[in-house]
Amino acid sequence: MAQITGGGGKPPFLTPSFLKEFVTRTRTLVVLIALISIAPVSTASQRRRKPGGADVHYNQGLALLEKQQTDRAIAELKVAIALNPAYADAHNALGLALARKGELNLAVESFRKAVELDPRLYKARRNLGTALQQLGDIDGAIEAFKQSALLKSDDADTHLLLGVALQHKQLVDESIVELRKAVRLNPDLVEAHFYLGYALAARDELRAAVAEFETVVKMKPDYGEAHYYLGTARWFSGDVAGAVSALRKAVKFTPGHAESHYYLGLALLKRGDLQGATSEPSGSQFTPDAVEPRHAMGQLLSDDEDLDESIEAFRAATKLKPDFVDAYSSLGLALVSRRDPDGAIAAFKTALTLQPGNLVAHHNLGMAYIQKSDYVAAIAEYQKLISLAPESAEAHYNLGLALKNKDQFDEAAAALKKAISLQPSLPEAHYTLGVILLQQSKLAEAAAEFSAALKAKPDYAEALYALGTVLQQQGKLDDALTALRQALKIAPNAPEIHNTIGTALRQKGDIESARAEFQEAARLNKKKSDTQAAMFALNTGRARIKEGNVDAAIERFEAAINLNPDDARGHYELAKALLQKGQKEAAQAEYQKAKQLEPRLKPLK
Repeated sequence: MAQITGGGGKPPFLTPSFLKEFVTRTRTLVVLIALISIAPVSTASQRRRKPGGADVHYNQGLALLEKQQTDRAIAELKVAIALNPAYADAHNALGLALARKGELNLAVESFRKAVELDPRLYKARRNLGTALQQLGDIDGAIEAFKQSALLKSDDADTHLLLGVALQHKQLVDESIVELRKAVRLNPDLVEAHFYLGYALAARDELRAAVAEFETVVKMKPDYGEAHYYLGTARWFSGDVAGAVSALRKAVKFTPGHAESHYYLGLALLKRGDLQGATSEPSGSQFTPDAVEPRHAMGQLLSDDEDLDESIEAFRAATKLKPDFVDAYSSLGLALVSRRDPDGAIAAFKTALTLQPGNLVAHHNLGMAYIQKSDYVAAIAEYQKLISLAPESAEAHYNLGLALKNKDQFDEAAAALKKAISLQPSLPEAHYTLGVILLQQSKLAEAAAEFSAALKAKPDYAEALYALGTVLQQQGKLDDALTALRQALKIAPNAPEIHNTIGTALRQKGDIESARAEFQEAARLNKKKSDTQAAMFALNTGRARIKEGNVDAAIERFEAAINLNPDDARGHYELAKALLQKGQKEAAQAEYQKAKQLEPRLKPLK
């Protein structure tokens, strides 16, 4: 059954919630650089002006701005303009004073007037850009910054501001060009390195992004946000130890930054430090626009087969952000792995309600129907999916699988052949078609399909086993044993392979070797049966805990341990139940048994 996931594993830079956070950060940067640029530094030409008339009031206005006396500065600058309406520098300075007061629309008018009077006044254009960006007119800001850069191409701040404005528009490549110019012109410009790192990460150039963030924290060691982005860039590039180091500094310098704590928890969990991971804040402080870390935690827990915790994480993500489509899809997949098709169906349906054209959710909803053995619904879902994506080989394959399970073999074969025509290297389609042909006693055709599956996927144990079975039925016992033994190397605990090898050996007259294979098959079958029964007991015990019947849960957990004593989950669940009963010593003893089997288990609470 083809299980479709929605990607993942890429850094969340410039995703919707990170973009919203980015807008807030860059708005702060714009204000910062605006304040730097509005600092009324009198140029040499300005200082050479002879006192008198408008110049006196202009210079007095600049002096007052330097002293942070904004209202008095505005008054002086207005007098200067009244005396000389064509005084471009005075209009620019008045815009700076108005921007400092937060009167951005009036500031824009002043900057535009300055530019009109002196088109080569590059700082007025740059200041116009900063004011427009703060007002949300990003296109206008970009144009103003570009004009400023044309007038003075060696001004690092202008290139930085232009690069940041381009990031607002998600024009990442263009942003990188401008930010690199800023870094080249002023290698000590911390924010240029910071936003260049951000843009490189958004383009998935993680190594280069890490280098920029490392430069930032060397220049400004207490820059908590830079440590955070350095940590996340390292995390998504697979450097878990480096991520932990950077994120520890991020939480040190910005202890209230929830995402830093959460990614630190992820990295610690990946490193196997469950105690450290669980000591990080749980994420309850996240807003609905910052739930990707919780979703990522759920995915990591799911990868580690900690389904209960991953399901809890995904449900928390959907609670924090009810329109988070990917979280519902991930929840559905986790519930499928938990063999809860009804819960999975509900999750996938919610995802489709939110996003009716989501092909991944359609795929996985059909898969959940197959798990539930509701083949009619699965067929209908895949037919709907094919109408949306007629060239999807996976959709045709899964339709064929559903039809096969409904014993509609001819229709199933047609769907599988269509899947193969669309994607000849799809091993599952060849394998399933081979199974149908085998059921129809078309041995040569079945063998050809199994061989095609193995060509696409040489370690496909099921296809090797099936090919061995066909060869055995064809009387090619040596070839059959070769295929079956190859399958056994890949899946040594599969009782059916041992059993079929035993049958082939008996056919060859090797009775002793056959008996050994049958005995191993019987042992593995019992182990498999016990494991399945243990899982059923474990899930029943969890259900009793939810009902509040702790005694019944303890009995089920003990039964699970008796059936499968090497499964840490049974000991762990029993430990938690005993702790609920107040039996602390017994609980700790069971926990230690679980810990020996699975060192990464979370501590008892």
